[in-house]
Amino acid sequence: MILKWLLINHQEMKPMKKIQSLRAIFDTPMHRRGFLLGSLALPLTACGGGGGGGSDSTPAQTTARISLAETQGAHLSNSFIGLSYEKGRINSTFFNAQNIALINLFKQLGQGVLRIGGNSVDKSSWNGFDPTVTKLMPSHVDALAGFLEATGWTAIYGINMANNSASNAAQEASYAAQKLGSSLMSFEIGNEPDLYVKNKYRPQGWSYNNYLSEWKNLAAAINQAAPSIPLTGPAVADDIYGYAVPFALDTGSQINTLTSHYYRNDANSERPTPSVDVLLQPDPNFIRNIQALTQSAASLKNGFRLAEFNSFVNQGVSGVSDTYASALWVLDLMFTCALNHGVGVNLHGGQQEAFAAITDINGVVQQARPVFYGLKMFAQLAQGASRAVNLSLSDNGINFSAYGVMRLDNGQNILLINKDASRSVQTTIDFPPSINKISRWDLTGPSLSSTSGVLLNGFPINPDGSWAGASSAKQMNTNNGTLSLAIPPFTAILLQSN
Repeated sequence: MILKWLLINHQEMKPMKKIQSLRAIFDTPMHRRGFLLGSLALPLTACGGGGGGGSDSTPAQTTARISLAETQGAHLSNSFIGLSYEKGRINSTFFNAQNIALINLFKQLGQGVLRIGGNSVDKSSWNGFDPTVTKLMPSHVDALAGFLEATGWTAIYGINMANNSASNAAQEASYAAQKLGSSLMSFEIGNEPDLYVKNKYRPQGWSYNNYLSEWKNLAAAINQAAPSIPLTGPAVADDIYGYAVPFALDTGSQINTLTSHYYRNDANSERPTPSVDVLLQPDPNFIRNIQALTQSAASLKNGFRLAEFNSFVNQGVSGVSDTYASALWVLDLMFTCALNHGVGVNLHGGQQEAFAAITDINGVVQQARPVFYGLKMFAQLAQGASRAVNLSLSDNGINFSAYGVMRLDNGQNILLINKDASRSVQTTIDFPPSINKISRWDLTGPSLSSTSGVLLNGFPINPDGSWAGASSAKQMNTNNGTLSLAIPPFTAILLQSN
């Protein structure tokens, strides 16, 4: 697919015009602020700028006109939304059929994909093969199986690569395949191999070629032990071009999904000082890398999956990763991934980590954090094809974005996200004339920096997993398919045709 840049005509408010290929733009330094990434929006925003500052004068009312575009991204299905947890969490009282609060919260997101991975994959050992790390036993997999059955979720299951033998990996794979059954989506071998030298798992000079040889050895043993379970990989931290892209070529017949990770301040980003403002602004490298990954995975059965992501590395940043801003950020990021043909995402983190979607203490759920509300709103989009929108804005300095879904029932969904701290956007949304009734979902918070008080349809998501807002969507009428609607500051609104 060839992506195009769009230029907003601010004087006449005409639809934006296509002007130049994305590759040409990426090969040219960007110094101007008047551009949008059109049919597949720049990650995290539909336009440059953001926040409420930058001018002492009162700005004119910002207006926007929006309609569903023809440009289509990935299909949104049950498996698109996912969570990612450290493998060490299955050696606890967390994932089991008795943790009703956690089960209820997972069900709030539909039937998604749970990735069991993270750094603890290579710090855990099946049946104590490596006595220096966490010992994993069959009983832990049994408990995980009960949890998956209770939630209806499937799992990507990680297996140690840093210190393991082919026979031990095969034994674990065989048991996991037997106990998890249809809940097992795939195996993932190792975690972030591009950091193995840095983490002292491998000596200096160890390279991608060494990794590939080791991976193939374990993969062969796992395939023999559990031949019906697909493999994914390489689950790299940030060396996309040195590991992930060649891995897709070298193992294409052995894997069904290419995977990689993303954090706002990883090695492929600008490494900014974490802040709410930074979180809500575009990371130009994100879309570049997603495009490279999805193109590399085009021949694979399940394409590319962002199997681990979150706001900032090292468990996030308090006052940023745990704020209401993260709920708006995650909506943008997931849609950016979908519109660039990523097949799914897994938000990482747990316990009391700043970026955790669900916090817990010793396995007991404490809170659904603001970012969970973003996941929940995304889950309401229903199954269908992700779509870009035709978007005309009167002010390219406001941090506003919009996305769409063409549902399987031929209905339309449009998501509007105003991330500006002080200005509203008066929108005109053009649905087909035949659509005359709309259901409206509102995601709100006290401020972008709030860590509590977030509401979806006017109700909180409670620690026991309950939520009273399912039947509280507002009903609206269109005028021959056209709807006029003000989007308040720091608010996301989902419009669903009835």
